[in-house]
Amino acid sequence: MRPLTARDGLPLTVVHVQGRHPPTRGPVLVVHGAGVRAELFRPPLPRTFVEALIDAGWDVWLLNWRASIDLDPMPWTVDQAAAHDHPAAVEHVLAATGADRLKAVVHGQGSTSFVMAAAAGLLPQVDTVVSNAVSLHPVVPAVSRFKISKVAPIVSRVLPHLSPAWGDRPEGFAARCVADFVRATHRECRNGVCRMVSFT
Repeated sequence: MRPLTARDGLPLTVVHVQGRHPPTRGPVLVVHGAGVRAELFRPPLPRTFVEALIDAGWDVWLLNWRASIDLDPMPWTVDQAAAHDHPAAVEHVLAATGADRLKAVVHGQGSTSFVMAAAAGLLPQVDTVVSNAVSLHPVVPAVSRFKISKVAPIVSRVLPHLSPAWGDRPEGFAARCVADFVRATHRECRNGVCRMVSFT
């Protein structure tokens, strides 16, 4: 894991995943969604997406941007990530590899913010973007709009932030209460972190 500084000074990290053989193709930046981490793409499975990229000859870089659970919790917006995180990550990977172009695979809110940066002209060195789950025009369901406008202001009086990691390790009494509520009301997946992501 390598340190990386966003354009606004925020500390981020990037993971350079190397295979047994040197890459024969250019760099690929892989960007996670909100409330997870770069290692999301390397779960304990016999073959992962990252291994498939490496086996195909790509030079793989995983970004932990400001929404990563590997970083200290903080308030953030997709605008901040688009303006500060993704351009810094692209510049870092290009400087480290000596390449002048790269490709990106982006997921969730990492996809939204990355595509915003590209559409704003902040990523001219990126020649291909594979966007997954959501992109430039997200459609927010009514229940989510209700949570954002009505529930979030109430919860913010008690908790400075919500963390998907509370699905596994709630921090304190209020976090345990939220995790218990989510466990009881969100049954769309069996994983506690997945349920917390769905709730938030």
